[in-house]
Amino acid sequence: MYYSSIGILTFLLLLINNYDVLKKNSQMGKIPVYKSYKNFLYGVMWYYVMDVVWEPLYALKLTRILFVETFIYFVVMALTVLFWTQYVIIYLNEKNKFAKILKYVGIIFLFSQIIVLALNCFFPIAFWFDKEDGTYVTGYARVLAMFFQLLVFFVITVYMLLIAIQISGNKKRRHLAVGLFGLSMTIFLTLQIVYPLMPFYAIGYMIGTSLLHTFVLEDEKDSHREELEKLLAVERIQEVELGSTRLLAYTDPLTGVKNKVAYMEDVEGLDRRIEDGFLKNFALIVFDVNGLKKVNDTKGHAEGDRFIMTASSMICNCFKHSPVYRIGGDEFVAFLYGCDYEHRQELISKFELEIDKNRKEGKIVISSGFAEFSPEQDKSYAVVFERADKNMYERKRRLKEIL
Repeated sequence: MYYSSIGILTFLLLLINNYDVLKKNSQMGKIPVYKSYKNFLYGVMWYYVMDVVWEPLYALKLTRILFVETFIYFVVMALTVLFWTQYVIIYLNEKNKFAKILKYVGIIFLFSQIIVLALNCFFPIAFWFDKEDGTYVTGYARVLAMFFQLLVFFVITVYMLLIAIQISGNKKRRHLAVGLFGLSMTIFLTLQIVYPLMPFYAIGYMIGTSLLHTFVLEDEKDSHREELEKLLAVERIQEVELGSTRLLAYTDPLTGVKNKVAYMEDVEGLDRRIEDGFLKNFALIVFDVNGLKKVNDTKGHAEGDRFIMTASSMICNCFKHSPVYRIGGDEFVAFLYGCDYEHRQELISKFELEIDKNRKEGKIVISSGFAEFSPEQDKSYAVVFERADKNMYERKRRLKEIL
């Protein structure tokens, strides 16, 4: 069983080396060059299977079954040559005369083998089994087919190596890999012709596919990795652009704080957290800038804009760690989280003291209303906002009474 054991070994090595290409859900199998290579590998695998089965059938002298198996064996061998020539053309991406000739060589060899093997069923010109002892005998047609394959692999080897000498980079590696595969097949096919009952053809494929995996597939992975890196770079740029666009869409152009669109979206998020029971520590402050209409009417809208920007800066400077939203012409809202929430009373007192000082000095006055979320009684954000808004109007009323 020496012959079959070599076939089993080469089959297993092919599976191990090319698992990434052969696995069912491999994305590589969808790329044309890999798809072509995959077809070639399947052809080699079937050749190995036929090679493994041949020896036990021959040992058992099951000549009728063996005749059919040998017929299929040679067809598979011819198919593998066809798949190989197709792969070489696609992989090298050459459209010269050599590629055209190579394309037809594989097709002609396959169909000539089928015709010869069909004729062999009636006239033993390719192979037969001795009627007396069942010995396998090779005919002249089979010898010619083997020499034809030898010529094809030899010509491919010489052509690829000559081209490889003249070029560099990825193309050089590709031509070199194809040339080395051809050299391996040329050597072991010669040995197969000399020793027809030895598995040299299978060994040639084993070494050849290993060379391809080392020199060709790894090189192709590098190329696709470069393409992937380019795509990722483009994606990162798009993310930055999208982030910039999103920032513009959610930013108030006058003050630089978040706008009403961002506010409404964040309110939806707060409502979901309240509904799910995840919101615990949260408070908000509603602000209203006093006297904006008067400034617009007496000093113009440009001065009114500066008035709003100054008010926004005052709010942001006090509540530095809180998102601030401009939800109307002179209305702002701040959500208190984290350290601002922990120091809420201190910050509110500080802000109100600054407003009282401004009031006395005739500067900007901002009314504010504070409300704290209570998980036990508040079932939505709107309830908290209503309390804060009510407190803001109460503060506004008191400030007017002072004035």
